[in-house]
Amino acid sequence: MNRSITQTVLSLIAVLTLNFPAMAKVQPSPINQDSSVPWSKVTEDSFEGKIVYDKDFGGFGESYAIVSSWSKQAIRLSYFWQIKEVDYYKQVKRTRSVWRNNKYEEEVYWDREPVYKYSWKSKNPEYIMFSINGQLYEYQGGKISDDLMSALANAPSTNLKIRLVWSDGSTTDATIGSGTVNAWKTIYQMNSQE
Repeated sequence: MNRSITQTVLSLIAVLTLNFPAMAKVQPSPINQDSSVPWSKVTEDSFEGKIVYDKDFGGFGESYAIVSSWSKQAIRLSYFWQIKEVDYYKQVKRTRSVWRNNKYEEEVYWDREPVYKYSWKSKNPEYIMFSINGQLYEYQGGKISDDLMSALANAPSTNLKIRLVWSDGSTTDATIGSGTVNAWKTIYQMNSQE
């Protein structure tokens, strides 16, 4: 009896997982911004076959990176950002000019100066939105639809904006470089032998 209930529950979970991809989430990138991989070039991966890696950095003064991997099996993406926190304070010797007795004198004094530590945090979006050749597409994790694969394979060979949608409904726009977009033509080409 218990075995029958367990099998029924497992079957139900499998059916729900396969039929409701909206429950899925974009999986984290298998690499980070410091990984030593060929960026924006098709390469062969032992587990995913043909794959291309892309990264987009924030502008001057912004410490973030959006790192993605693109294969026929999945699109995986992570948003990395740097946290700067005061670790401790150290005493430093400083000098300043002060006006005394009708002249400037150098004066030594002690001051506290913060010492910072830096760490990276990451998150992955709920889904990714694409606007390609006037059509809107969404990737919500899991299997990539044939329509999206075809759109990626036929995207114009220029930089492409994507929109990342987070669990709280907020969005972040990112740029996929033209080298990666060109690599999609190889990754996502459709043929009758597959």
